[in-house]
Amino acid sequence: MLDPMPDSYPAKLIAEVIRLYPAYLEDPLDGQRSGGNAAAFALGADGVVHGQVFGRDREVGQRLYQIATRKLLQVWRTGYPTGRFEELVYAGKLDEGAFGLQRPDLIGWSGGIPLLTPEGELIAAAFSGFRGSTDVAILSRAAQAVGLSAKPV
Repeated sequence: MLDPMPDSYPAKLIAEVIRLYPAYLEDPLDGQRSGGNAAAFALGADGVVHGQVFGRDREVGQRLYQIATRKLLQVWRTGYPTGRFEELVYAGKLDEGAFGLQRPDLIGWSGGIPLLTPEGELIAAAFSGFRGSTDVAILSRAAQAVGLSAKPV
């Protein structure tokens, strides 16, 4: 099926992640972590999800898909990076209920980030399969390449 919005920022972001992915596999700590399997998603205000599952192991791919989806939806709902949102909730600085979430639904792993288009529209992005810092790095590098910026939180 053809992408209904091939020029949208989420579509461009995922295309750039796909382009960058092989270089990130070269780091042994990341390349071996999930056996070359990963998942990346981006979601804009239009509600269209763009994504890619990498690798050949369907069992691992399914697990990473589920993790990345949880990260993506949490960022989309809250506008906060995963990990940081949980820190603020557990420090009593944010009420997860104000975002329609409950603590068992939170995913505290890094790899979900909020981005902004030049027009200020929120793009939720998530990656799972590498170390959390690398999950964020590949998304951040791809975002910069396509003209997106990190959302201040």
